[in-house]
This record gives sequence, structure tokens and C-alpha cells, in this order.
Amino acid sequence: MAKTLRIAGLAGSLLLILLSSSCRNSAPAARVLAGNMSFGRGQYQKAILQYLEADDDVELGRDAVLYNLANVYYALGEGDAALRSWSMAEELTEDVDVLFRIAFNRGVLYYNWGRYDEAYRSFRRALVLRPSDVDAKINLEDSLSRIRTAGPQNAAGENQSVNGDDEEGRRLLDYIRRKEADTWTGQADDSDERPRDW
Repeated sequence: MAKTLRIAGLAGSLLLILLSSSCRNSAPAARVLAGNMSFGRGQYQKAILQYLEADDDVELGRDAVLYNLANVYYALGEGDAALRSWSMAEELTEDVDVLFRIAFNRGVLYYNWGRYDEAYRSFRRALVLRPSDVDAKINLEDSLSRIRTAGPQNAAGENQSVNGDDEEGRRLLDYIRRKEADTWTGQADDSDERPRDW
């Protein structure tokens, strides 16, 4: 299973937004970049401080700050705090990349908690946003496999039905396969126009 968080890439868009507005507003982007570097080094407390400082100073790009902050909470084992930050980031953004990363990371968190139904729904959401992502497909199938093997359980630990999720899951995977086939077909058509290199 490709159960790793999607953490990189959001500081760059924040940096471009802030630098285009004015030089004075570049400090929050620099803090986000510093937070990303601290996170990469495993200095999670320092990263949290840098993200929180950036969050105080930024209006545009706040979704990226909250997303990154949630990833640090996840790394510290604070799953509930991570879920709250991802939810706040999700409410602030319309960026498909950020929404995809949030859904993917939620799926990883739920999977690691053993909440396979919720993991399945999160990975399904991620694939609706980005149907070609291989890791999300692997995770979706693994979550579905865990649901089928263990049988879904409610909060009391009693078995319950999937309520049509198996059928919906099959439809989603069929849809993704069709989208991939269209992508490969489109790429094959484009390749005839390229000059040959022999």
C-alpha cells in the first residue's frame, strides 16, 4: 500500500501569490518554506511555530498553511488535530490539488486508524478529483479489500452491511479504468504527430 502523505508542493503556489502582491507580503511565504524545511528535517515543533506565524500574516494561501500544519499534526500522532486543520483548509480552498491532497491524506490517516470505510470514502473522493493517481487507486483497492476481509464494523464493533459501497466501488474503478484507457488512447494518437527519432 502506498500509505504516505502528500506533503510537498503547496508552498510554491503560496509563494507566487504573495510575491505577486508585494514584497512586504513575502514574509508569510518564507515562513511556510522554512516550515516545510523544518518538517522535512523532522523538527515538527519548529515547523508548527513557523506555520502558525505564517497563518497570522496571510489571507491568500491560508489553505496551504493549514494543510501543511495538518501534516505536521499527523506526523506528531495528533490525528484529530490534523483532521480539524484539513477540514479548515478544505473550507477555504477551491484548488483541486489541495482538495486532492486533503482527501488522500485523510484516507491515509483513517487507514492507519483501521477505519477502512472512511479511508475508502476518502480515497474515492481523491480519485474523483484526480482519476489518474496511482497511489490513490492502490489505497482505494487496499481499503476495499480490508473492508471485504474484516467486514465493516460500527462504533460498537458489530458487523454491518456496506450499504452499496461495494457496487459503487466497482463502478468507480470501472470509471477510472475507462478514463485511463481514454488517456492512453489520446496519447497514442498524439504520438503519430511527433517526429521520429531514429
